[in-house]
Amino acid sequence: MIPIPHGSFSHMAHLDSSSNGSRYWFEVGAAGKSKGYLHNFGEPITGASVEIRALYQRLTHVDTELGYWVGIDLPNDAFIQVGYLLSNKVNAGQPSWFWEYFLPGTASSVSGSFLGNVGSVPIPNGTWVSFSIRSSGTVWSAFVAGEQVGSIDLQASNSGMNGPYANAEVADTHDSDNVLGPVEFRNLAYRDTSLIWHDATYAVSVCCYGQTSAKLLDSENYPYGVVSVPGENNHWLAGSNLPSKKQGKYLWPWYHVSINSRLGTVIGSGWHVYGDSVQPNASATINTNDGQRYVFNGWLNNGIRTDLESFIVTQDLNLVANYKMQYFLNIESAFGMARGAGWYDSGSRAIISITPPSISLTGFLGQLGVREDFIGWGGDHNEVSPTSSVTMNSPKRLVANWSINFGLILPAIFAMAIMAVAWIMLRRKPARKIRKSPRRKARKPRHMDCKFCGRSIPNNSKYCRECGKNLSQKK
Repeated sequence: MIPIPHGSFSHMAHLDSSSNGSRYWFEVGAAGKSKGYLHNFGEPITGASVEIRALYQRLTHVDTELGYWVGIDLPNDAFIQVGYLLSNKVNAGQPSWFWEYFLPGTASSVSGSFLGNVGSVPIPNGTWVSFSIRSSGTVWSAFVAGEQVGSIDLQASNSGMNGPYANAEVADTHDSDNVLGPVEFRNLAYRDTSLIWHDATYAVSVCCYGQTSAKLLDSENYPYGVVSVPGENNHWLAGSNLPSKKQGKYLWPWYHVSINSRLGTVIGSGWHVYGDSVQPNASATINTNDGQRYVFNGWLNNGIRTDLESFIVTQDLNLVANYKMQYFLNIESAFGMARGAGWYDSGSRAIISITPPSISLTGFLGQLGVREDFIGWGGDHNEVSPTSSVTMNSPKRLVANWSINFGLILPAIFAMAIMAVAWIMLRRKPARKIRKSPRRKARKPRHMDCKFCGRSIPNNSKYCRECGKNLSQKK
């Protein structure tokens, strides 16, 4: 073991010079959450543990110091941590375990000598290693892969209200371009005062600076982040090239949100961390046949219908798009104003009306009182009242029927016609009787033909004067 010189791993003097002279302790990681986290965990603990995967990496600057660890703040302003570090001063920059502590009354001000040890044998690259801290009375011990590597009396038997946390850190640097991992962590756990271990079922992000660190300007991008592996509770990465998270954002637990629909298209299924707001999306309207459509009608949340448009994730969700059937009511009318046409929910009643129910014609006929009268509904509805209701159980087409009403014009015309005929009849003279002439007897012809020679001879001739034959003789 190699004793760490004056100052902790997290606070060793940095040899690099910088134009701004600022000293930074960049820290990102995860804190277990009970009622709260870090200094408001809600219950005292007597131990903390985590697994970290060792990662060999080239250090950005000669004096860069990187650390990955689990730690506990004690109520008497003491602090203890255990993990592995990378420093050109130790094992040629290869991952090496370390444990370190602040004595009571020195942690918050980073005063006094911060002591601990570093392992002399590098950790194999890619190896998962467990690191833990445990108390026995007021003595706290550090363990690496189940083996105790050191202990110290910190004069406190538990953490008070402080909770466990595990971080990736760039220590005591003037630069913000150091590459930090990213490195994998998993299985953050804590031990209660009954010495029972519990997985950190809830955890939030830790960011972004150590106790006495300078801070970047608001215009500068914070270079490090922490993300939880989707769908895997208590498994996360911390370091460079990761989305930066503000302090206290949930990292786990993860819940699966399933978005389904038997119609149309839905969007939003996937893994979501506790506390996420999910706003699923579904097709608003789905047309099927003429006069028939499905309209989005909220979500079935684990079988219960709700009108919520967004959901706060606190458990697995099974959201199913709920649709209702609608039918179109079409109203046709040659006159007046028809009301009530449109889309209606299946089974609902549509109120229909025609106004006004009687309309005068335009022009001369209108001046004479001729009008169109509504006489009832046709099509898919039979009703004589201009205002009625229709049960919408299918697409419907209604026709307003009208009849021309001549009012008093036809009776007046008819009466005038009768009067005119009567007047004409009275004005006509009586017709004269035609006397029949006595029928005259037909005159006998004055000549006849000779039956012998065929010549024309006078009537009553006894002899033919042409041929001389006696006409009384037989031929």
